[in-house]
Amino acid sequence: MPKNPLNRIRVVLVEPAQPGNIGSVARAMKNAGLTRLYLVRPVDHTSGDARKMAHGSGDVLYGATVTDTLDEALEGTILTVGTSARGRKDFDVLYGPSEVASRLVALPPGGDGALVFGREKTGLTNDELEKCQLVCRIPSAHIYPSLNLSQAVLIMGYELYRAALDPPERPDLDLAPHEQIEAMYEHVASGLDMLGFSSHHRPETFMRSIRRLFGRLQLEKRDVSTLHRIFRHIDRFVARHGLDVEPNGPMSKANRASDQTSDREVPDHRE
Repeated sequence: MPKNPLNRIRVVLVEPAQPGNIGSVARAMKNAGLTRLYLVRPVDHTSGDARKMAHGSGDVLYGATVTDTLDEALEGTILTVGTSARGRKDFDVLYGPSEVASRLVALPPGGDGALVFGREKTGLTNDELEKCQLVCRIPSAHIYPSLNLSQAVLIMGYELYRAALDPPERPDLDLAPHEQIEAMYEHVASGLDMLGFSSHHRPETFMRSIRRLFGRLQLEKRDVSTLHRIFRHIDRFVARHGLDVEPNGPMSKANRASDQTSDREVPDHRE
């Protein structure tokens, strides 16, 4: 009998500020059959308000994994879905809850999926969304699109539960985990630096465009190895010909500018 795919899906909350919301999320997860809660720099998730709102789901609440960074929470995942209550210029390809759920429950064995939710007031930063292959938005009335954090988790959990009842078949792929994908992007950026590559059109977001391109693909470990091989040849070419390598080249500067822009929290209309 196939294993329950819901057991390989993490619900990740980034910097949740209200213990009651964490407790409510735990209860919503229990309703949907989800058990793996990850908290990135949370408030005290075992306080009275959290326990009260987590009625009947203390195992999910007390079993939560707490991390200092989003990268730690995503380590080992092969598909990460970020959530946003609004469209953004650099993340305008948005998937609906049912499509995201189908993809998450159909992941090949050996890797986890993650569904990432942002702060109650400001959501995820652009820098955090960059780490997600897909971005999901729950459709709602434009007059009041705001959803409480636990409401959003419950809706997504419901779609995941439904999808898990009859998961679609997918090829048996050896998908690359989060940390390998991130290392690949670092190598691409440094290689472009060595070549003196500069994008004159919004250079601060060029690496975001590369992430957007590869994020739509299911990159296997061998795909990542192929890209590393290409950029290792670039490294050797630069070293062999004695080219001047600027450690703070165009792409590095673009990455820093992108980080400064994306780390400014902007309202995501989620309570």
